[in-house]
Amino acid sequence: MKKVRQHKILFAVIFLIIVAIVVVISIRFTHKGSNSTYTKQRESTLNLKKMDLTKSISATGTIESKQTKTVSSNVNGLTIQKVYVSIGDSVKKGDTLATFDKSELQETLESAKEDLSDAKTESAHSISSAQSQLSEAQANYSDSKSSLARQVSDAKKDWTQAKKQAASLKKQLAKASNALEKKQLQEKLTTAREKVNQAKTSYENAVSNRKNTNAQNKSNISNAKDALYNAQSSAKKNIKEAQTQVDEASENLKKCTITAPISGIITAANVESGDIYTSGDMFQIDDTSSFTVSTTVDEYDISNVKVGQRVVILTEATDSDELEGKITFIAPSTTSSTQTNENMEAASASTSSSEGYNVTVTLTGSDNRLKMGLTAKCSIILEEVKDVFAVPYDAIHKDPSGGAVIYVSDHQSKREISVTKGMESDYYVEISGDDLSEGLSVIIPTDETSTKESDDSQDNKLENMLPRGGNREMKENGGGDYHNGGAPNR
Repeated sequence: MKKVRQHKILFAVIFLIIVAIVVVISIRFTHKGSNSTYTKQRESTLNLKKMDLTKSISATGTIESKQTKTVSSNVNGLTIQKVYVSIGDSVKKGDTLATFDKSELQETLESAKEDLSDAKTESAHSISSAQSQLSEAQANYSDSKSSLARQVSDAKKDWTQAKKQAASLKKQLAKASNALEKKQLQEKLTTAREKVNQAKTSYENAVSNRKNTNAQNKSNISNAKDALYNAQSSAKKNIKEAQTQVDEASENLKKCTITAPISGIITAANVESGDIYTSGDMFQIDDTSSFTVSTTVDEYDISNVKVGQRVVILTEATDSDELEGKITFIAPSTTSSTQTNENMEAASASTSSSEGYNVTVTLTGSDNRLKMGLTAKCSIILEEVKDVFAVPYDAIHKDPSGGAVIYVSDHQSKREISVTKGMESDYYVEISGDDLSEGLSVIIPTDETSTKESDDSQDNKLENMLPRGGNREMKENGGGDYHNGGAPNR
């Protein structure tokens, strides 16, 4: 019984030891990375070398043609006789795009010429008639003026003669001595005085008649002059209007041939042969000898963007080949129209969105792979340096005084080098210093870490986890049965 009891005790101790070991192992694996471990940041190195750095703003836009022109005509209601181009055709400035049926316009021109001829004839007749009336009025005034002057002069003479006669009779009457003579002279004087009054009236009438007649004749002359002026003005107006009709008909006849205003590619053709043209765009031509990129820059970056800045452009069509461009337009506000492409009609201008300011980039070179509508990824170069030493941000540290330093690996040792920071890009920082040279192994911290527990802590944990009595017993007994795989007897 005593041996059975000892075996049971030994079995319990071994069981507790096994449980403790399992727990220790479990804790060891589950506590990796916890506060019970220490983390050591791994390091890597890179060889210091010179490179080109750029600081830029990224923007995405669309490839557009440098210049766009829409073609239309001022003539309406005409039949399109023939269309010579279709979408995708290349044209040169002055090439014929379409022609209208000229027959209707030719008839219009002939009718306008006839109207012009009639207007000239009628105008000449009206002016001649008015000129004749003026000449007649002027002649009447001249003749009447002379005649009336003679009438006034004759009436005045008669009046003067009558007054002299009356005065003579009055003197004779004053000298007469007998009654019969006085009576006879008195009768003559009375008659003479009547003649004086009549002569006076005739004179006054002659003067009044002259005045009124001359006034009327002058009025006739003025009216004749007005009539002549009106005839001349009307003739000038009528002839001008008729000439305008002729000119318009002639011009419209010339416009029967629609030509290309610029060289480029036909990107829209809205008419066909046989159509009746009323109004609207007939064709659109895009000058693809060079391209622009229409993009937007947000409000946080727009203050750093200037006209003339260099832009590096990438498209899917040109693979990894970088295209060069420069900024040629920056919208003054988020709601203002883009600068239209060079010489582009305002009607086709796009408008900046409220999300940013519209910016136009003009490509400085050409590439046959480019097409309108391609997505373009732009890097607006704000600053760039060439052939300078540069390291990643993480490679730069601060010394106790706040200065910038890097650490280099030199024959399995680490040493510190003071540097001066320069331009910063998205990942690299320009550095300079007297101790820098090509090939230095600059130490770069990485995100990888190694986790390790000290042997002493593991031993201590194991020591604490094991039952003290059992542990001592195992140590005393050597633990032969456990380590040899023996099982205790029950």
